[in-house]
Amino acid sequence: MKIKEVSEKTELTERAIRLYIENGLVAPNVNESYSGRRNIEFSEEDVGRLKSISVLRKAGFSIAQIKLMQQEPEKSKEVLREFLDKTTGEIKAYSEIVACLTPLLSCEELSADKISQSLEKPVVEEKALPPEDSEPSDVQKLIRKLFFGVGVVGMIFAVLLAIPIVRVEVQYIKAYLYPHYSADSALALLWFFGAVLFPIPLIIHNRKKALGTRKKEKIKTVISALLVALCACCTYFTFAMSFLAGIANPEAYVVSHTTDTKNYMVIDAAEAKDVLLEFLPEELPDVEGIKYDYFYKEYGVWHEPPFTSIYIEIPLDEESFRETVEHYKSFRPSDSVCEPYEHEDGEWRYVYYRKNYEKAPTNYDPVFGYNEKEHKVKLICKYGRIAQKGTRKW
Repeated sequence: MKIKEVSEKTELTERAIRLYIENGLVAPNVNESYSGRRNIEFSEEDVGRLKSISVLRKAGFSIAQIKLMQQEPEKSKEVLREFLDKTTGEIKAYSEIVACLTPLLSCEELSADKISQSLEKPVVEEKALPPEDSEPSDVQKLIRKLFFGVGVVGMIFAVLLAIPIVRVEVQYIKAYLYPHYSADSALALLWFFGAVLFPIPLIIHNRKKALGTRKKEKIKTVISALLVALCACCTYFTFAMSFLAGIANPEAYVVSHTTDTKNYMVIDAAEAKDVLLEFLPEELPDVEGIKYDYFYKEYGVWHEPPFTSIYIEIPLDEESFRETVEHYKSFRPSDSVCEPYEHEDGEWRYVYYRKNYEKAPTNYDPVFGYNEKEHKVKLICKYGRIAQKGTRKW
């Protein structure tokens, strides 16, 4: 006999029948088909037992009490005594409530407060609140499950996106001589950390089964919605970071950057160093007040590595200043295709050796500046390969 037929005979729902099977109140024959599907077959004895269980449940016996009487019949009297004591107590309590409330029917004016005041405390203090007052509704359960599910899925997705970003950051932090994060890079990484971390409070916030007051539940729902919005925003930017940079070859946010003159000419990329040494002095003059800035970065899929930028500002005595200016005015890069030209900017004059970067095979961009009034010179040297066509603006 199939479960649907048994349901019609016993007037029990299929859910109730399955509940009784799971709790061991009835044990029908279960056959598993070749496809793995479980087929439940009920006997007439099983149907009789289900009817008996239905009667006991309607009378108020708990599943645990019915199971105990089935497994240990000798304890049936003890279970019955316990049930009768409890039921008698409930009948007495409701009788007292009825006795307290019946006289109020003769009152002309009646309110909830007056009815509450008429009930003596001992009559109701031991009674439990109705289930709908203490158990979550189906809507509340659904909302919690939805938020919990979004948190779990969002965290898994964010972690998958984070793996290539973490891998490349660690790789370049180890590889660079002077690892450094700029303010912009740190802000970009905040999106990444937000995508990974925001789902955690969302999951914790919605995993508890216990419910608070309606007001607290509304606040919890609002907070969860805000966390979902933050998760979505952070995950979107993290996805963009990973997608645009390329999941297989992401671009690192860490760069190699230093302003310490002791690090002069110590360059991460050997190829860049060979090119830049053509323009830069092999040794720094032993003077105070040198301003030095070195920046190096290996790009991901959009650029070919490396991109190196060195900026030096040096105050010189008059003789050294004149010699340096004459040297760099006559300097020509080895792959130069155009004549150098000068440009005036306030007290500074700059010598440019490139007019069209597209024609420079190495994208090697040296610029020399000099200040006649202060006897200062600037050496600005940039080098990098680009995968895109067209001119490069530094």
